[in-house]
Amino acid sequence: MLLGDATIHRESHNLRIIHGANQREYLEYKVMILQREQREPLVVQEFDNSGYVGFRVCTKRRPIYRILRNRLYRNGIKTPAREILDQLDLPAIAIWFMDDGSTSFKNRNGKVHAVEVTLNTYLSREDNETIVMYFQETWGIRWGLNLSKGKYRLRMGTIEGRKFCALIEPYIIPSMRYKIEKLLTNKTKLFDGKLKKII
Repeated sequence: MLLGDATIHRESHNLRIIHGANQREYLEYKVMILQREQREPLVVQEFDNSGYVGFRVCTKRRPIYRILRNRLYRNGIKTPAREILDQLDLPAIAIWFMDDGSTSFKNRNGKVHAVEVTLNTYLSREDNETIVMYFQETWGIRWGLNLSKGKYRLRMGTIEGRKFCALIEPYIIPSMRYKIEKLLTNKTKLFDGKLKKII
């Protein structure tokens, strides 16, 4: 969760997550996971998020969050070192993608010819290369890099995207399946007969 939308406050060392109204179910899913490690009940609160309805949850201060902040943040920016990435399992990667991932169709002459998958990390090239190496060595998934907004993010095409989707699909909750549905639609056309080889 911390690689995605969750944050640890610099001074209070509590964990905070905010989502919009259309992702309340997803936030409640995260709360269910977090609750296993919390003594006190966690409550989802509605609030005015700059004129929009938002939902948030905040944990109590705990020493583990101070430790995690020290390990994960560099100069105030979340920067996952390889030792952090090596602790991820597939459900955790699915949460990271549900937070920061997206898919879009690539069109040519008005026809869909590919799907582009992105993981919006927005880090330096070097830090993203650490993530690329992790996915390649651990999961056999190859990401490329894309320069956007002055930072780099991860990007892959249809075939690698389908391989990635096959790994995380069992852990994508129903309300967030829109994030991967482009990889599940018309797949026989998109993969040109190569589908059996990559599943």
